[in-house]
Amino acid sequence: MNVTVVHDEHGEIVSIAKIGDLAKAGSKFTRVGLVPGAGQKAVDVELSEELAARPLRELHAGYKVDATSASLVRKER
Repeated sequence: MNVTVVHDEHGEIVSIAKIGDLAKAGSKFTRVGLVPGAGQKAVDVELSEELAARPLRELHAGYKVDATSASLVRKER
């Protein structure tokens, strides 16, 4: 599963959303997305099966973005 993640310069997740098929969902919109604010970046991330099975809120709270690999990594506690 793919998600779009907006993160700050430290890799902290600001927002996360599933990437879906709008037409298949019955939407009349042709395009949607997350727009990063000043100092933020947006990346598309392919989740492993394990991460895809978790709620997005859990990913938001427990993971951050590794900017070099554009992947999610568990936050240090």
